[in-house]
Amino acid sequence: MRIGIIGAGKVGVTLGKYLTDAGVTVSGFYSRTRESAAIAADFVQTTVYIDLEDLVRASDTLFITTPDGEIGKVWDCIAGYDLTNKIICHFSGSLSSNVFSGIEETGASGLSIHPMYAFSDKFSSYQQFHTAYLVMEGQENARMPMQALFGGSLGHTILTIDAKDKMKYHAAAAMASNYMIAMLETALKLFVECGFSYEDSLAMLRPIVQNNVASMLEKGPVEALTGPVERGDVSTVEKHLDVLAGGPAETVYRELGEMLVNIAKRKHPEWDDTAMKNCLRLYRKEDSSMYPNNRIDS
Repeated sequence: MRIGIIGAGKVGVTLGKYLTDAGVTVSGFYSRTRESAAIAADFVQTTVYIDLEDLVRASDTLFITTPDGEIGKVWDCIAGYDLTNKIICHFSGSLSSNVFSGIEETGASGLSIHPMYAFSDKFSSYQQFHTAYLVMEGQENARMPMQALFGGSLGHTILTIDAKDKMKYHAAAAMASNYMIAMLETALKLFVECGFSYEDSLAMLRPIVQNNVASMLEKGPVEALTGPVERGDVSTVEKHLDVLAGGPAETVYRELGEMLVNIAKRKHPEWDDTAMKNCLRLYRKEDSSMYPNNRIDS
């Protein structure tokens, strides 16, 4: 197998270095700018290609590691070359292999591979890439060799997905990563409103955030859940809503609170969650006596 990489950013360089170190042949890099391709090729110890068709000709497998918006454009460029029996693969989390329109007519086969992995640095991310789960979808002729490559001696866990579910999958991944950052920022702003500095607030939250994430990943959300919603403490939730009323944090608190009720119900099936649900959906400060407290023993 000779893999040509189109795109010399974090993903392309990480894959190139990781595969080369594992003994897989990377024929070289092509990028929009010769400089970035040269830097990547020098780091990976392979060839820099100035002409895209030359890279295509030298490779039996092509990895397109450009930003999502460029993948279709790259495909349009290479679709006119001789692609007979070649594998074409992109690494977008949101796009499926359907972006390779008309690929059957070229004699090639296509797939998408999305590593569930944070590519934090172009020159060091390869070191932990072996820990990444890989989600694949596409034509069997392309998918099977890639499953053999990454799931064989490289030891990755391979999961498959239908093309129609790629965007939902990507939304879920974004919520688990980027949206957690938004949640933390919301909490930090509230702490600052209480008079703490941003730096002290971040330091103060660090242990609880780290411990909660570790607990969620070890036990799962149901067993890891704690706090007033899990205890059925409607009175405290009402008071939280009082102080958050009218701000963006109130909406976040209500929406996620309703999800927490469902998780708490799974943890405590005997719990009558009606009062807590009503509180989160309907409670307003002027109606503070509307719902009785409804606690469960912790």
